[in-house]
Amino acid sequence: MNYQLLVNKEHPLSKDDMRNIVLYPIFEREQLFYLNQKVIKQYLKLKNRVWKKTGIMIALDSTYRSIEEQAKIIEEMNMEYGEVYTKQYVSKPGESEHHTGLAIDLTIYDHGHYLTNNYELESAISKFKEIYPFLGYYGFILRYPKGMEHITKIPFEIWHIRYVGRKASKHLKKKQQVLEQYKKKL
Repeated sequence: MNYQLLVNKEHPLSKDDMRNIVLYPIFEREQLFYLNQKVIKQYLKLKNRVWKKTGIMIALDSTYRSIEEQAKIIEEMNMEYGEVYTKQYVSKPGESEHHTGLAIDLTIYDHGHYLTNNYELESAISKFKEIYPFLGYYGFILRYPKGMEHITKIPFEIWHIRYVGRKASKHLKKKQQVLEQYKKKL
């Protein structure tokens, strides 16, 4: 698996890439999610370390999505947040990293429940900022960081992390770059 696979508007997922995706189940919060096997292993380590060091309980909110699921999410987001918001934040089918099994939308347990919508998640920015320093140890990056919207073409998403491998995550952190910049250099 190419852990640095770039998927976005300019680089939609190819049929060859889709055939190479192997997913494994992970059961959390009474839901079944699917991810790459290495991503599951690293996520569980990240979750454990974040809990031990900060007392913050992270959990999966969204992982792998099929093309059909992505289309359905667009419909739901249009109804809940409106078309302008949805076009900014939700990738079209085939252009989402969630098709790879390498991307995770996190949620946080706060005030007796897991945060369920973007407004609640955005209000927990201080807790998410406590999580970010741990990402690189396990090969994850904050995929759409603040200030990089002109490169990623996606607004800052505090909840969206992506597995790229430890070497790539260390490089990106050191250079303060995003995956698009890393891929240009390869």
